[in-house]
Amino acid sequence: MAIPGAPVMDADTGQQVKNLMAKGFAGTIFLSTEDVQSDYEQLKSRGVEFTEEPEERPYGIDSGFRDPSGNSFRLTQVREIAGV
Repeated sequence: MAIPGAPVMDADTGQQVKNLMAKGFAGTIFLSTEDVQSDYEQLKSRGVEFTEEPEERPYGIDSGFRDPSGNSFRLTQVREIAGV
């Protein structure tokens, strides 16, 4: 995963983040999409191993996967809240 460059962080901090990501220490990264089912199918066909298939939740449709280093990702299609 590419790490954003300046001005987000200096070179030393960027290297520390890369090292932590390589060890699977990123925590959970949340990604949103307009069509979680379609993205799930596309990513799965490319070899992404999902830990949770898309499932209806009160806030939308949510799924989970990990990268080869063990970092956790959530792929979510957020439901619009009425009146917002």
